[in-house]
Amino acid sequence: MSEIINITSAQNKYIKQINFLRTKKERDRTKLFIAEGERLIYEIPPDWKTKYVITSKSYFTSTDKKKLLKNFPKSEIFTITDELFKKISDTVTPQGILAVCEQKIFDEKTLFEKKNPFFLLLEKVRDPGNMGTLIRTADAAGVDGIFLSKGCVDLYNNKVIRATMGSIFHIPIIINCDFNNLIALLRNKNINIFAAHLKGNILPYEIDLTKGCGLLIGNEATGLSDKTSEKATSLIKIPMPGKAESINASIAGSIFIYEAVRQRVSVSEN
Repeated sequence: MSEIINITSAQNKYIKQINFLRTKKERDRTKLFIAEGERLIYEIPPDWKTKYVITSKSYFTSTDKKKLLKNFPKSEIFTITDELFKKISDTVTPQGILAVCEQKIFDEKTLFEKKNPFFLLLEKVRDPGNMGTLIRTADAAGVDGIFLSKGCVDLYNNKVIRATMGSIFHIPIIINCDFNNLIALLRNKNINIFAAHLKGNILPYEIDLTKGCGLLIGNEATGLSDKTSEKATSLIKIPMPGKAESINASIAGSIFIYEAVRQRVSVSEN
């Protein structure tokens, strides 16, 4: 069972590491990231390695300690003063608990072996809120895996992690993908790639999304690159009968994803 250790100094090595991990450079170097908040912490699955957990004194006093120890039996657990926790927290009103976890590397080959897989491909999506929302939506929709191109916002950015509401722990996500190679590989495996694109002339409702497919969403401001969109099976346009020229990337992706869900649920029920 985990031992509870009290930390009193801001110069403690764990406190220093928390501060360093707020930078992408340190996250890349250590392959660690921070998950903060009670709901997020308890979404961490048993097979995801958690290095250690830090709680504020007030949180530790009020929480169910048996639950905390049960969920993190192999992790070090530290308590610190409420004042010190506020200093290392990334939120305005911290809940008093955070964890340092290892980044997880997924084997994309196992994803390709699924029957009629359903993938989400994101090219240079830069907004943390959009990224988090798309991951959460994909999780809810049962997407088999997410592929992020080089140039996307850092998956382990604190704002991205919060926006996923725990979904980062539920779905395989492959980062820093070369979409030229990835799309060629997927299409070679008879997995169609449908790209959301303003120049598309096919509606999402007019294509078969029940077979193996990948849904491709581009950058919020510039959309998909020509190089990537040219490799797609088809360019798909979401109908917009109103006056807006475009819609938010996460909204477009969600509409696209749930059309696939609608079709797949209909097939499974028949």
